[in-house]
Amino acid sequence: MSDPTGSDPLAFWLAWLHPALMVLALGLAGMAARSGIHLRRSRLGLERRRPGARARHLRVARAAVALVLVGAAGGAASMVWLRGRELLDTFHGLAGLAAALLFATAGLFGRRLSRGHAASRGPHAGSALMALLAAAAAAVSGFVLLP
Repeated sequence: MSDPTGSDPLAFWLAWLHPALMVLALGLAGMAARSGIHLRRSRLGLERRRPGARARHLRVARAAVALVLVGAAGGAASMVWLRGRELLDTFHGLAGLAAALLFATAGLFGRRLSRGHAASRGPHAGSALMALLAAAAAAVSGFVLLP
């Protein structure tokens, strides 16, 4: 089946919606990671904590996770309905699925951490790091799929 994004202008621009959304989501995830590292360093006494740092981290991280999950669903929909391809038939799709699951996991551990479960700190940091690495793999492997 030929790619409809090559001949249909609406499909072409809709197909660009997923990558644009994911660039925004990964930018926010990077900001959340940076603020999370700052929080960790301040907790360890290596840096002075800035006022509002925790609230800022939570706000940015929640937005990042939400956008990643919306973008992942949009990417899957784009492949099936706009591109006429099978779901998860590319490395990009598999890496994106892994990233989405890891971002959701990091978010769940972060939620537990924000509610006082200090034992979630390590799993939160680890799953967030793995989510960023999986997202990087998905981003790089997605270049060949651009319309």
